[in-house]
Amino acid sequence: MMNLNKLGRSWDISNFILLIAVSGFAISQPAVSFVQDSVENIQDSNTSYSGNINNLFANNSSVGVLAICAAEGNCEIDGTKTSLYYYHVDPGNQKVNRGFCSDQGRGGTNLANADAGCLARTRSRIPRLVRKLENAGVNTEQNVEAFINNLDQWNQASPRVSDAFPKKYADALNKGLKGKEAILWARVEAFRRRDGELEAGNSRVGLFSICANPQNTYYTTRLRQYSAFSDRWRWNCIALDQRRRLNAINQVLARNIK
Repeated sequence: MMNLNKLGRSWDISNFILLIAVSGFAISQPAVSFVQDSVENIQDSNTSYSGNINNLFANNSSVGVLAICAAEGNCEIDGTKTSLYYYHVDPGNQKVNRGFCSDQGRGGTNLANADAGCLARTRSRIPRLVRKLENAGVNTEQNVEAFINNLDQWNQASPRVSDAFPKKYADALNKGLKGKEAILWARVEAFRRRDGELEAGNSRVGLFSICANPQNTYYTTRLRQYSAFSDRWRWNCIALDQRRRLNAINQVLARNIK
């Protein structure tokens, strides 16, 4: 079982070179690599959890922080910072990001401020999302991986998305989905508005703008079988991004099981 009080990993950033530009990336890939593999063939690591979920985000070395950092592409699975941690421009809205959560410029140019703001903002949402999960019939202590994915959506997307995830996750479980399949379905469906339309930006901003950009060939080649901006195009565009994130979270948790 995983001892949540001992999950923190010390991140030594003194050995890594500050990279202040992302212009060296290949033009065929977005500035932030959202996708590593396809939507199909989801495989689970055998993970189990125990302890108080607050320990997941006790400080900047806690496993929940590392999981979100990895989901953002700002850390490797072992906690090593990538160049994106220090500075990158969000490909969806062109804002400057720093810190483990990609802080959208809230911390200015100071990395310590960025991480402090990231942690405070993440922790501020824990009570609300725990309550929503419990109200949906999901025991948070027994579904820690789903809970971290829920908080990751709070970090990534509009508040309506993370608010919708608990009910969608409960629906996924009721449909017979399990593990990462249930989390993926819930993460994608959480982007669906009340009118039934999936929304993650448009052709100019947000995730849809990344999927529609012909320079981002990873996305366009995988989505070309669908009519642009159709429901299936939208679902699979979102799923490509969300699956990369949930896989990163899963790998961090699996690595930290004791």
